[in-house]
Amino acid sequence: MDLKYILKICVWVVVILSLILFANAAGLDMNAEDRSKKLLQAITVEGLTPNCDDTLIMNASDAFCETHLGSSGTLDESCGKLTYNNCNMTSCCNWTSNKKCVAGGAGGPTFNTNADGKTDTLDYYYFQNKCYGAKCPKVV
Repeated sequence: MDLKYILKICVWVVVILSLILFANAAGLDMNAEDRSKKLLQAITVEGLTPNCDDTLIMNASDAFCETHLGSSGTLDESCGKLTYNNCNMTSCCNWTSNKKCVAGGAGGPTFNTNADGKTDTLDYYYFQNKCYGAKCPKVV
């Protein structure tokens, strides 16, 4: 190859690089496609990270009791809407000998009064499918 050709190639490379640097320094945008695209909204997506203080309750019966934590009155009202099977699945409700579900635990119902304010005498109650009381029905 002749020295003239090598010199011409070097000159053209320097000219092209100079034009690119000039366009970059002047802030010229060479991408015509990107000019029409504008940022409409920025969205931040955060992942769920486990926290030692907050635990996710996966059991429906535990979640039922957790939502009523600290409010026994609303718990009693919500327990009253449960069926026999659902009442026995929870750890905060009792199925009574009066055939209704009320707020309570292994020690018995939380509220043991009727609508007149008098104490209800219960023959037995169920807590998590276990019967408590002197008159528990015999299972055959």
